Amino acid sequence: MPIKEGGKLEISRRFGIAIVCGIPAIVGSGLIWALSESWFVVFGYLFLLAVTLVVLIVKPGLFTNYSQIWDPTKGKVKGLVAKLQTRFNSA
Repeated sequence: MPIKEGGKLEISRRFGIAIVCGIPAIVGSGLIWALSESWFVVFGYLFLLAVTLVVLIVKPGLFTNYSQIWDPTKGKVKGLVAKLQTRFNSA
C-alpha cells in the first residue's frame, strides 16, 4: 500500500507523483501559451500545478482517503457512490 500509517507516502510514490506531474506541466504550459501568448497565464498555471503537487505529496489524505474509497460511510466526507445512492434511493 502506498500510504503508510499516519498518512505518509512512501518515497518512491512521492517521486512517481512528481514525475507524472511533469507531463501536464510541459504539455499544459505549451497549450496555455499557444492559446493566450501570455507568460503571466503560463506561470499562474504552473504555480497552481506546483501547489497541487506539494499538497499531494505532503498531505495525500486531504484529497482522498482509502477508507473513504472502500467504506464511504466512515470518515468526514462521504464518497461519491454513497452520495449517489442516497440521492437516488430517496427520490
